[in-house]
Amino acid sequence: MKKIQNVLTIVAVLFSASFSFAQVFVGVKAGVYTSFIDVTQAAEGLTQNVEGLTTPTFGIVSEIGINENFAFQPELLYTTKGFSVNQGININLGGFPIPAGVTASTKINYLEMPLLAKYKFGSEGLRFNITAGPVLSYAANAQLVTRANLLLDINPLKTNIDLDALNYERLEVSASIGAGMAYETSGGEFFVDARYVHGFSDLYNAPVVDLNLKNRGIGVTVGYKMNL
Repeated sequence: MKKIQNVLTIVAVLFSASFSFAQVFVGVKAGVYTSFIDVTQAAEGLTQNVEGLTTPTFGIVSEIGINENFAFQPELLYTTKGFSVNQGININLGGFPIPAGVTASTKINYLEMPLLAKYKFGSEGLRFNITAGPVLSYAANAQLVTRANLLLDINPLKTNIDLDALNYERLEVSASIGAGMAYETSGGEFFVDARYVHGFSDLYNAPVVDLNLKNRGIGVTVGYKMNL
């Protein structure tokens, strides 16, 4: 028992020492995120008019260096996911077709925590990277935004959605893979990255039709990290 305790103590000391000498960056990022819903083949007929949704995303990013090429990058992000449904018609007025229609956008606001492994390479000053890892998400709230148009857009109508009443799965597990580049400065670095996020959680189980709804998304962000 004492030998096990000694081994654990040595491991803890080495682990603490490795991070005490590691470079630590903390910063902010912002950009856009395009989300879309993936469904089973059986439900494609119900979602013919469904389109992706592009919204802002922003949050806090940190990086803990393990060595010159590898790092651990946890983040805390605010991201909106969802989809839009467009129904359009043409009104014949004096022989001229007038476009009219309604766009209904379902916007679900998530708090996300990507936990990414990062591989860095390149010369000093300009560095490139590849990231991959799990993403844990929680759906905080949601809105249905309905916008009518007749030549011009009419003020949208916003309605809160009760996710619990819909039996919507608030917790979501995804995987992320991406790439980026950073320009190093004396006190930190400016960076840009792009990533693809693939959801694994079934968001909603309908009682009759197995919709098997899952989130997918592509995000592009820019930001700055300070070297602590």
